[in-house]
Amino acid sequence: MYQILIRNGTVIDPANNIHDVLDVAIEGGKISSVSKNLDGEAVNEVDASGCIVVPGLIDHHSHVYPLAKIGIPAESVCFSSGVTTVVDAGSTGAKNFRQHKDFITKSKLTVKAYINVCSTGLDSLPVKMEDVNPAHYDEGEIREIFEEERGNLLGLKLRTSAEIVGDMGYAPLRETVNLAERLGLSVMVHCTNPPGEMDELLSYLREGDVITHMYMNKASTIIDDNGHVKQSALEARKRGVIFEASDARAHFGFDVAERAIREGFFPDILATDITKLSVYLRPTSFSMANQLAKYSMMGIPEDELFRLCTINPARHMKIDAGTLSVGSSADVAIFRREKFSVTFGDRADGSGHLRRGEYIYRPLMTVKNGEVVYRDIAF
Repeated sequence: MYQILIRNGTVIDPANNIHDVLDVAIEGGKISSVSKNLDGEAVNEVDASGCIVVPGLIDHHSHVYPLAKIGIPAESVCFSSGVTTVVDAGSTGAKNFRQHKDFITKSKLTVKAYINVCSTGLDSLPVKMEDVNPAHYDEGEIREIFEEERGNLLGLKLRTSAEIVGDMGYAPLRETVNLAERLGLSVMVHCTNPPGEMDELLSYLREGDVITHMYMNKASTIIDDNGHVKQSALEARKRGVIFEASDARAHFGFDVAERAIREGFFPDILATDITKLSVYLRPTSFSMANQLAKYSMMGIPEDELFRLCTINPARHMKIDAGTLSVGSSADVAIFRREKFSVTFGDRADGSGHLRRGEYIYRPLMTVKNGEVVYRDIAF
């Protein structure tokens, strides 16, 4: 007898190029079969007719409590949005990560993290910005924390906004990349309102480094003066730089995103960057389900849309997730694409650009390691 049997859903598994009406069986916390008209009974049989069945989503950029004072209550927010793996994007530094290790290892949600180059991460917010002066980077302590916790950690995080780096310009970015090179790590760079040209910022990034907030529209962006994606962005992608869309409350602009998407410059990873200040807040990021609807509205095809938050981040993170392959961890999300009038915006206060969408992706069920961790009461 199967543990869970999901019948008749439209299975979209970009990792295996599957888009078909199939049944999904789960046993022992693993995917045991994906096929048409599976025989057998289950402890929990689910009729997913008219629904989309996908690998559990990965939100590669969020801020999670208690790692961040402004972090989200991760299990409740993520599981109810179809997310089974979340990444905290640099809320802590090498000095204060250890105190949260128990939370990360005991959560039913898979939690990974980037370590901020600032030793105390974002702990000083909102009173003052983090200290990103390269003279204050503690290479020894950073090396030590990665040696201890490499299984939980993904790389270094730097916010390189002008209001944070001040007159240091790109010096913090250059030294962060140099430090990462010495330690064999990748880097995630927050690029909103950069202190110089985007061309220069991109020139420092290496294969496997992540530029987050790729569609931000403050100061120098990925769009050139003629309204096209900059050659520097195209070249960065060719050499393996990862472009991530994670919109939060103000790290996104329709004027940038729509032009890039029309030219086929899609994200490599779709995430949220939600905190308690933006979760469930309209008209901006709200949740991962809202991100799916917004980027679908902007023209990203459905199969590609789910690729951006399943197998793409899983491969970048080198984890067993983002797929419904037989034998893989049974992380599964079920959605229904429903007609619904919704407003999307690029500023939390509604002062920016607004767009009207006609569909949402409604989360109906989330399965984590073979356990149902969320289910819509009407499903």
